[in-house]
Amino acid sequence: MSEPLKPEIDRPRLSLAQWLSRIQLLHPQEIDMGLERVQIVANRLGLKNPAPFVITVTGTNGKGSHVATLDTLFRAEGLRVGCYTSPHLLHYNERVCVQGVPVSDQALVGAFEKIEAARQEISLSYFEFGTLAALLIFRDAALDVAVLEVGLGGRLDAVNIIDADIAVVSSIDLDHQEWLGDTREAIAREKAGIFRSGKPVVCGESEPPQSLLDAAAALNCPVYLPGRDYTWTTDACAGMPQHWCWQGVCVVDQAALPLALDDLAIPRLALSNVASALQAAALSGLLSRAVTDPSDFQLSINNSLTALQLSGRQQWLPIPGSAQRVMVDVAHNPHAARALAERLQREQAERLLDPLGKDCQIHLVLAMMADKDHQGFYCALEKQVDFWYIAHFDLARCLPAATLAAKWQELALMSSTDIDVQVFDSVVQAFDRARSQASDQDIIVVCGSFITVSEVMAALSGC
Repeated sequence: MSEPLKPEIDRPRLSLAQWLSRIQLLHPQEIDMGLERVQIVANRLGLKNPAPFVITVTGTNGKGSHVATLDTLFRAEGLRVGCYTSPHLLHYNERVCVQGVPVSDQALVGAFEKIEAARQEISLSYFEFGTLAALLIFRDAALDVAVLEVGLGGRLDAVNIIDADIAVVSSIDLDHQEWLGDTREAIAREKAGIFRSGKPVVCGESEPPQSLLDAAAALNCPVYLPGRDYTWTTDACAGMPQHWCWQGVCVVDQAALPLALDDLAIPRLALSNVASALQAAALSGLLSRAVTDPSDFQLSINNSLTALQLSGRQQWLPIPGSAQRVMVDVAHNPHAARALAERLQREQAERLLDPLGKDCQIHLVLAMMADKDHQGFYCALEKQVDFWYIAHFDLARCLPAATLAAKWQELALMSSTDIDVQVFDSVVQAFDRARSQASDQDIIVVCGSFITVSEVMAALSGC
């Protein structure tokens, strides 16, 4: 059991970096599912609701896109919004944002000090400490809305100590099987743990597992599904969508009304995620302008969607001093890898449509955790990637580069495919080699983990 800091007169105040190092070592397990310990400390801190309205987002992929869209939509309506997400890419503060801005080191340190004083004999994990800190900061920030992203699963995640007014399930696929189960039905059951009696559930899948629907029915939760309760369509120009339309349900003064939005700007995030986030926002009762002043609302939505970009998700970054660019994507499971493969296919098609365009090859830098579905990830991307640069990052859970490369060679042999694989000691080394071998017309991709992406982003920004 970890010991809390003993109060001492003139004890120097720890910096945020020191606090993060401390809480990383306090708890014997990096992941420790369960709500009992964190709930006790939350009660001691008087934490009940971080905002008058709370939306909790869970799912295998797409959680971050939903949170970013909800944040953008609510702030466009003049509401004060707090968002809690994980993990971060470059700075811990990215996890806790108010009005789209990461909170200060001082705010986090102050929250950690309050948690330390309150926890007494209770041992908290790194994620539990961070979750309580976010909730404390939000409680004191005079928010209208808090959007909380589940870290892992749902039922036993620390975020679930808060009762959500709307639950969003972005997608359900196999990931973190060690903790959540090895079937979609089992994983959906865990994610349904964030549902609350009578409160709406928005699902990003048109055919979710029956266990999710059963859990909603048992709690009398209305479920909103794409294709049935809300829909979207796109137009096309030379094969590329220029605008999209959305239809769904909007709650105004507790009355459910149909809402249709036309000629919306195409965002840089997956339309399916933006569409379901829009449905969740419309159910909140906080978008009354959508009905009372639809033209002004639509203009506001378009301005918001045009600027919408989620860091590290299929994001293009410039390479200083070079005509090359790199796409970074935190994809680390087969579902996300399939989405990445579709994006790369579109990118290649767009270049061929350019009169001056040339065939381009794809150079992919990859480092992954050991507990991921490596075979599924490879199979999703094998037809798109021409050159693999397999790397390692400094974390015990990272799969050694040589081991991952050997898996790739074995999978290629099984499918009678020629494969170009190189192995590197670090992500930055792999990225540098990809840059040196890629032409300006080629596509360089970095993916496989938040850490893989963060190391390249740090190198590019000089952090």
